[in-house]
Amino acid sequence: MENAARFRESDELLKRALKVTPLGAQTFSKSYRYFPRGNAPLFLEKGKGCRVWDVDGYCFVDYICALGPVTVGYHDERVDSAVIAQLEKGVSFSQPTPLEVTLAEKLTRVLPGAEMVRFVKNGSDATTAAVRLARAHTERDIVLCSGYHGMHDWYISSTTNDAGIPGAISEMTVAFPYNDIAALKALFSQYAGRVACVIMEPIQGEGPRDGYLAELADVVHENGALLIFDEVVSGFRYAIGGASELFGVTPDLAAYGKGIANGLPLSVVVGRRDVMELIAEKAVFISTTFGGETLSIAAALATIEILEKPGVFKTLRDLGNKMLLGLEESISRLKIGGAVATTGLSPHAGVKFEASGGLDYLDLTSVFEQEMINEGILTYGITNLNTSHGEREIEQYVAAAEKAFSAIKKAIDTDTISGILTGAKIEPVFRRN
Repeated sequence: MENAARFRESDELLKRALKVTPLGAQTFSKSYRYFPRGNAPLFLEKGKGCRVWDVDGYCFVDYICALGPVTVGYHDERVDSAVIAQLEKGVSFSQPTPLEVTLAEKLTRVLPGAEMVRFVKNGSDATTAAVRLARAHTERDIVLCSGYHGMHDWYISSTTNDAGIPGAISEMTVAFPYNDIAALKALFSQYAGRVACVIMEPIQGEGPRDGYLAELADVVHENGALLIFDEVVSGFRYAIGGASELFGVTPDLAAYGKGIANGLPLSVVVGRRDVMELIAEKAVFISTTFGGETLSIAAALATIEILEKPGVFKTLRDLGNKMLLGLEESISRLKIGGAVATTGLSPHAGVKFEASGGLDYLDLTSVFEQEMINEGILTYGITNLNTSHGEREIEQYVAAAEKAFSAIKKAIDTDTISGILTGAKIEPVFRRN
């Protein structure tokens, strides 16, 4: 069947969507630009476990997991039952509910350094809340950051996606490279006495070098600033407490989101009591209408109960490592190591591509995505695993990747994707140089 016919409903729906919403999606990285349009599903209708079905009725094993929030699995009966039971009582109320207290107490027990908790909705909300608290506590303005921290002005102004943000704001956020203590020290010297906080994704790429996070924490505190871990991706994925738990380094504040509620919208900022209490004592304004929305809280309690079971994260790490080993064997066998490599720390890991000849990394990434879709796999290359993925799915992924790598080898050998990529080339918002 021609792929244009195969994805007919997706393409028709995209035409409608583009008339009423920018990019036809509410999230940049869920839009058609991130997939080889014409040879990819663009709209999903339902999910179960680690599988999703598109609007044309085709089933795919999903390794994107809604950009990370689905940690237990789509349509998990245990989580859904908790949500349905709460739905019968109500969703949003005029005053707090007991569920808020229950979840806050739970989080103070399972998240390192979480003496107090504030609920918000998106990862961006949580990182912004943490930065605002740090600025209020230190009475300083400069923020040093490493990683991706969301859409709000204080961070996105430091990127190339800064349209609509006053230039003065960008001057107060400065990026530093991961795993480079010398670069961080240099910035503290440059902005002596002005740095409110260091906010970072504590796991990037292959993870922190030995002792890096502990040394970084010492440098931050020696300079009178606060340390914020952005655990929005790493929390509830590498471990419940993310990198803080995995590497034994406790920040002053931390932002968690994505996987906390298995796909329902909830994020939290947690941390030291003396800093968190500024919300009440100094009226640091961190307040949202839907912070106490009960369905997400019920989902979070059910999700955490599942993730707390013995061996859950070890199983995910083992599956991710098995995937990486299989990918490395295929890359070596096909001799494409100059353009393709494994990357990341299991279970949030996968493959990355580099330019080769006249082909850029997006050419190769596009071929990879297209061929994986042809094999029934939905992926960006970097994978997210949930507890419903198993050995069979990993074997299916590795086998599909070998076929995709063969197509990439052909593209490299001929120095063209013509005749190989039949869908459109992907166009991500953030591009590597």
